[in-house]
Amino acid sequence: MGLNYFDQPFAWDVQTNIQKHQKRRNFMSTDAWSNLDKVDQKILEILNKNARTPSKEIATVLRKSGHDVSDRTIRKRIERLEKSGIIKGYRAVLSDVSETNEYEVLFIKFKPTKSLETVKESIKDHVIEKPNYLFVANLDGEWNMLVIMKIEPGTKSVTSKIIEKFSDQVIDYRINKLYIEKINLLNMSLLLL
Repeated sequence: MGLNYFDQPFAWDVQTNIQKHQKRRNFMSTDAWSNLDKVDQKILEILNKNARTPSKEIATVLRKSGHDVSDRTIRKRIERLEKSGIIKGYRAVLSDVSETNEYEVLFIKFKPTKSLETVKESIKDHVIEKPNYLFVANLDGEWNMLVIMKIEPGTKSVTSKIIEKFSDQVIDYRINKLYIEKINLLNMSLLLL
């Protein structure tokens, strides 16, 4: 069973709170990420799909793709990735009970105010309390904030509830359905760290 970041609230030890990612980035060497070669990237891709994949199986896959590596080499590389903080841990990914793959994207434009940062923090804090939130980000440009939420079948739009709660601070908003067709898990992992 592979991990799909958009079917689960980001698993494989990736936290969804943007500020936590930024703090964690400060403690982890950026050099470690920039020094990833194709073999390391492929190891991460395989482990991201199934963290229980044996090193022998990883070595076999890599040999088939033209990389001459042994399972001992794979174990050493995984150990190095763990020590450098690139692999922070492993966790179980539970199957999605609802079996839904529907998401809503909410773009928010706030009323100009001196306390804009406080408004953004209030909305962010409200959103991250929801179990079905996927992503919250501040934006530069026409829109001030982006929120992505998972939609459970038969429920009212959760993004509409956000707008209802904070309508006094919102000047404009757009709610769109999001359909994920393909995702590059390695690049998504790098984005979130």
